[in-house]
Amino acid sequence: MSRSTARRAAAFLLLVLLPLATSPLTVDLRPQKALVLALALPFCAWGAPSLVAMLALALGLVALLVWPAAPWEILAVASAPTVFGALSELLSEDRAFVFRLARRVVLAASALALAGVIGLVPFETGAFRLPYPVLVGTFGNPNHLAAFLLLVLPLCAADRASAARSADRIEATSALILGAATILLCRSHLAALTLAAEVLLLVPRAALAAPLAALALVPIAFTSEGFVRALEGRLYLLVVHARGLSAQTLLLGIGPDVIASRFLDWQSDHLAAHPDAARFWTFPEHPHDDVAALVLAFGLLPAALALLLARKRLRLVPVLPRAELRAAWFAFALLALGAGLSASPATWIAALLVLACTFRPRAASPASWNLARAGLACALAWALVAFAQLLSAYHHREALRLAPAPGALRHTRAALVFPFDRGRLLHLEGRLLLEAGRPREAADELRQAARVLPHPIVWKALAVAERAAGRPDAALAAARAWLHYRPGDPEAKAVIEGR
Repeated sequence: MSRSTARRAAAFLLLVLLPLATSPLTVDLRPQKALVLALALPFCAWGAPSLVAMLALALGLVALLVWPAAPWEILAVASAPTVFGALSELLSEDRAFVFRLARRVVLAASALALAGVIGLVPFETGAFRLPYPVLVGTFGNPNHLAAFLLLVLPLCAADRASAARSADRIEATSALILGAATILLCRSHLAALTLAAEVLLLVPRAALAAPLAALALVPIAFTSEGFVRALEGRLYLLVVHARGLSAQTLLLGIGPDVIASRFLDWQSDHLAAHPDAARFWTFPEHPHDDVAALVLAFGLLPAALALLLARKRLRLVPVLPRAELRAAWFAFALLALGAGLSASPATWIAALLVLACTFRPRAASPASWNLARAGLACALAWALVAFAQLLSAYHHREALRLAPAPGALRHTRAALVFPFDRGRLLHLEGRLLLEAGRPREAADELRQAARVLPHPIVWKALAVAERAAGRPDAALAAARAWLHYRPGDPEAKAVIEGR
């Protein structure tokens, strides 16, 4: 396969198949999308061989030995140079091809999301527990869908401006209109604010830009209380995560596999000092801020080295016009700080696409077969890791589907062969054993789960299991931990008071 063909194949997998990939095989869509990214890596490594990219993939594989429970976070960082290199080379070689993919995936993702909200496609939205329908499309999350579209829309605008054929201009215009409508229907305050800013930057005529931007802000105006609550919630998350910062953390981080569980400790300490903030109690799966996430996970020292290397090896060569480039980077910055782009594979790829539209390597990729083969070997190893995560997630889904039948335990044990998502899996296995009338075994599993994921619901299950096993003192200790992590919980108080 020629390098040009490999780059095109990688772009199709990353920009079309990855955001549109969805199936009922797993509870969480991220393992499926991470696998698509991993399948694209061999094409990226072959199409744009680079010593830095190969070393990043290899170091990521080594990092898995230290943090085996965090395959996606490590893959996101390790794959960035390889993906950036392939997209940057392709944009230099055939910008029209990338723009065409961008506008068509916007059309496809928006159409699927709209079809889902009116019931034509059975996308599940019940996890959000909202009194109104939201658009999730093939992303599984309205915020991820909106963020992806916001990052890609500037490419559609540039495509429309440079298109020579009327059919291409019509298609790009349709993508812009449908994408903007979908973003608003996602009902995200941050997305609406970002869209309004993009409109002001992209529409050249102020007489038209101002009313369109105002229209984008209408959802915020009608739900101003919700906007204030969302802003307070984001500030609360930042304050709680800031409790994890220390001299050691700032240098080397705490590792990407423990941020979620450590958040519960930081939050309990914060609520002990500020009980009036109890209404904000939450359990986010990520910090919703890329600066906090990357610093907490890896520390400032690796980040500073990465920035120094990027400055040395990259040069500013935008492939987007000035207005479109500013819109893309405004969306990038606002979404990275207010929502986080690294949590979703699709938004991470869109962010790397914005980088590739802005910078180019100072030196061309070397035509070294040995380097290409080494990168290909590392990329294939990452594909195996991603497949293992998908297999674990599949067994997790099957266990939930069969629960509380005895066959569910077979799937939890199959999933626990792998190191991924152990907290939730051990909690599920403990609940299944408790349902099966085996409280002592259930307590053993739940005790392990609480060490990995000290969530109140895990401590609650452990208190029930210990009581059923005839160990009232252990049940009381679990209930106290439950109350520690969920201050004011009436059920925990009732257990402690013996009611």
